[in-house]
Amino acid sequence: MFKKRKSLLLGIFFTMAGLCLFSSLTLLIINQSLPKRSENPELLSENQMLLTQEANHLLSGVGNQVFPGWSVERIPWVFYNETAAFAVGIDTPLSEGWTMYPRTHQRGGEWQPVNASGNTVFRTWIEDPQKTPENFVVKIDDQIAASFQTQEFALIYFHDLMYTELPPVLREIFPYRIFFRDLMLAPEAYISSLAHEAFHVFQARQNPVMFENAELIANWEKQYPFENENLMKNWKNELKVLQQAGEVSTREEAILVAEQFLKVRNERRQSAQLSDALMDYERKREWLEGVAKYAELQIGKIAAQNEFLPLPDSTQKLGLKNYSSRAQFFKTQLSTMSKTNMDGEILFYYSGFGQGVLLDHLMPGWKDRVLQGDYLEELLVESIQP
Repeated sequence: MFKKRKSLLLGIFFTMAGLCLFSSLTLLIINQSLPKRSENPELLSENQMLLTQEANHLLSGVGNQVFPGWSVERIPWVFYNETAAFAVGIDTPLSEGWTMYPRTHQRGGEWQPVNASGNTVFRTWIEDPQKTPENFVVKIDDQIAASFQTQEFALIYFHDLMYTELPPVLREIFPYRIFFRDLMLAPEAYISSLAHEAFHVFQARQNPVMFENAELIANWEKQYPFENENLMKNWKNELKVLQQAGEVSTREEAILVAEQFLKVRNERRQSAQLSDALMDYERKREWLEGVAKYAELQIGKIAAQNEFLPLPDSTQKLGLKNYSSRAQFFKTQLSTMSKTNMDGEILFYYSGFGQGVLLDHLMPGWKDRVLQGDYLEELLVESIQP
């Protein structure tokens, strides 16, 4: 009996070991196919133009259901890779390059018209890899544009970033394509990221003063005690409370979650002895990035719930049949906030997102108020007053 059991266990062990070895070799081979550079970095691909058209289609069709007035906003775009930046949907640029709005330093050179899938876009070369349009917004002449990496370059960039952070053996067999699918590889995921930056354009147009203040205060990141382990532990508890926003179905339940959140937030700040300036930093970054995160996730969720149909070319050439995966992604992002590794200001993306979900239950007009410059937590305090 013992020998039979031993043989069975050895058989299971060698079977599992074989499966692990096979999986590792498969992932190793798959990872070898990951691109090291953009295929034609001097051109904007047909795929990228289709993604842009679908993003415009989604914003025009669903944007108003996320934030009143968002659908009517015409969003210009600036995409970039390792070699060039491309301006799409922008009137002929008169000045060179772009301005890092709301900052004033200028980057890039002369814009040249080039053809992209039958459309005229403008291209300028990136001479310094440290001076790109970044993933935010830029200004060309008097036009504010959403800026983001091309989908192809985003995979290359984030793969390289993650590769250097992983242990030597794991980095070779890590399932990058699976990991990045819901973040950027699936067309609906990449389009959601574009919606995030497009919402920043909307914020900048609706309230330029608040937008400028909320972005320029990002310099306080160096002063914020992100390395304080006790503070980060308390932040996790705060996010754990906010996760409950996805489970409430009545105003009464939402009030209880909001009261608990505000209590835990106040205790965290007192425990860390945060200055008024650092608390202001939190609120402003939540206004800027947290609300944009809410818009990014909400637009996909609403598209899924409404069975919003992509453009025919998006279905035929991008393989985008619908936005159904975004509903589950919204739920997962909300329910796992406290378990996610929050690096620096990513905290404010999710704390702002969670507060927005709570306000949906508590204050129907909160979106107009936040665009006027009100802070999320102040609206929560007001919304639960008897």
